[in-house]
Amino acid sequence: MALPVTVIGCGVIGLTSAIRLQENGFEVTIISRDLPPNLTSAVAGAYWYGGELAFHSARHRWSTESLKEYLRLAKENYCGVSTFRMLEVFGAKVSDPWFKDLIPSYERVKTADLPSGYADGYWMEIPIVETPRYLNYLVDRFQQGGGQIQHRTIADLAELANDHPLIVNCTGVYARFVAHDAQVYPLRGQVIKIDAPHIKNAFNDDDAFTYILPRRDGCVLGGVSQRDNWNLNIDTSDSEDIWRRCEKAIPGIRQSPVIAELVGLRPGRYQVRLESETLTENCTVIHNYGHGGIGYTLSWGCALDVVELVKQAITK
Repeated sequence: MALPVTVIGCGVIGLTSAIRLQENGFEVTIISRDLPPNLTSAVAGAYWYGGELAFHSARHRWSTESLKEYLRLAKENYCGVSTFRMLEVFGAKVSDPWFKDLIPSYERVKTADLPSGYADGYWMEIPIVETPRYLNYLVDRFQQGGGQIQHRTIADLAELANDHPLIVNCTGVYARFVAHDAQVYPLRGQVIKIDAPHIKNAFNDDDAFTYILPRRDGCVLGGVSQRDNWNLNIDTSDSEDIWRRCEKAIPGIRQSPVIAELVGLRPGRYQVRLESETLTENCTVIHNYGHGGIGYTLSWGCALDVVELVKQAITK
């Protein structure tokens, strides 16, 4: 009989953890306050990009595992994962990224061919995720594997300790409350989704936190990253700032019709928390949160570590 595991959270981190656990023979139930598309994972621009911001010794391994899965899924038409060419630009000279030989294509840009004001850059082909469609795919994949999803709020992990011996905590920014982790803070994000099928390539200026991401459900413009800001409403001044920066990158982009403006709260932390904790004598929690703005980049790699930690917990 399969051992039961309870995953708290139905974002990209919770769903990938649940799926990998299923694939390793566990009976998994997800409990979540919010369900797709009404969560931060559905708002994200969501492209794979190396994982450097994880500030964790495992970040390259996690990122590489996720890249393998995304490149596999990009071959399917129904998952919401595609590969796009992205122009990454910099105000100063940079070295090649560590992952340049892992992605489908990579090439440096000659200085003369860079947009005005930039000193360096490269073209790379990377996975970009159409988040609503991809999250629906993950939910379907989980449920087809026999997984159950319960829509309810958990205020404290202790609520589950008596009846759930194995818990995987993927509560994102709300781990601040659910797991009493004061080191978790919101990184507020806001994006604009436009109808711009003429834009074929992605653009990213990481220094200015400006990105333009063509997806099949619309082109996503961003972004902002505001620490300790819990505001989930659209801020018109942020919208104006995003338009200004994206217009500089692609003149005329502002003429495109707006599909939607969206806000989400990324789970900030000094580094990802991926570890086991004994909650009570009969309950072990595997924490998997604090991925900041790169949950999609790290998700599948972190999910594999979750499986190993669960296996270790049941052999103690």
